[in-house]
Amino acid sequence: MDYLSNPAGQVFMHRILPVLLSFAFAAAMGPVVIPALHRLHIGQTELAEGPDSHKKKGGTPTMGGVLFLLPALFVALFYVRGYKEIVPVLILTYGFGAVGFVDDYIKVVKKRNLGLTPKQKLLGQGIAATVFLLYLINVSEVDLSMRIPFVKGGVIDLGILAIPAFYVIALATANGTNFTDGVDGLCGSVTAVVAAFYTVCAVANGTGASPFAAAFTGGLLGYLLYNVYPARVMMGDTGSLAIGGFVTGMAYVTNTPLFIPIVGFIYAIEVLSVVMQVSYFKATKGKRIFKMAPIHHHFELSGWSETRVVYVFSAVTILMSLIGYAALR
Repeated sequence: MDYLSNPAGQVFMHRILPVLLSFAFAAAMGPVVIPALHRLHIGQTELAEGPDSHKKKGGTPTMGGVLFLLPALFVALFYVRGYKEIVPVLILTYGFGAVGFVDDYIKVVKKRNLGLTPKQKLLGQGIAATVFLLYLINVSEVDLSMRIPFVKGGVIDLGILAIPAFYVIALATANGTNFTDGVDGLCGSVTAVVAAFYTVCAVANGTGASPFAAAFTGGLLGYLLYNVYPARVMMGDTGSLAIGGFVTGMAYVTNTPLFIPIVGFIYAIEVLSVVMQVSYFKATKGKRIFKMAPIHHHFELSGWSETRVVYVFSAVTILMSLIGYAALR
């Protein structure tokens, strides 16, 4: 008991233990959930215009995001009473995750990769974002001000404009995480690093959401046991949209939305590559900048293996997270 009452014990209980518990839970769920998804015929349908090497992934169980979302949720519930800032992050994470779940369900039932229409998806995300925003403004003590990277004490307060800015940031981040989920282990690996950053960021800022960020990190690491190449399960939109909600939620409760393009650099370039490709294609009537977008497919078609893409993108995220941490000081 003496150990648990001293600083080292508190770090273990509130930062390290959530990682370990969530990891163990996710690892234990895999042998149960993956066969169940197989029995229910909840399989991935690969897009016809995707890389040829991905066609063999058709039928791989999807909706695997539950392998890290459920452990992170259950662990977070043990801490939520003492860490009030966990609640809004849960709202946005699982609100976006619910939209992704419905999207995945429609894909599975109709056996197509269309799912919800863009308007339906946008509406669902908008509702979840609004609930998060209302909770943040009316219940929590967190404001919408944003710290400026590398500027000590620098803060931007947009006033009423902070509300539309929030919707843009939330939806852009969710799109980024969704586009990043296209190679075995890519989105999970990149986000495990980002989640670790936000665990450290929450501790450094004195924000009470660090146990959930730690649990999210552990859950992703457990999920990756089954998602690295060759993947036995895919996270689906259930996982990728929830990740977008998690990153946005953690950024706002730590007042670091302006840090997302830094630590979430990979998410940003994935979105940017799609915007550039589509815009250039329309402007030139058929020409392309990249061999295929999002950009991870460009590297695949340039001869990179999936594992190399994951390694390089994860390494970049580690380096950018170190820069992000330096920007906090």
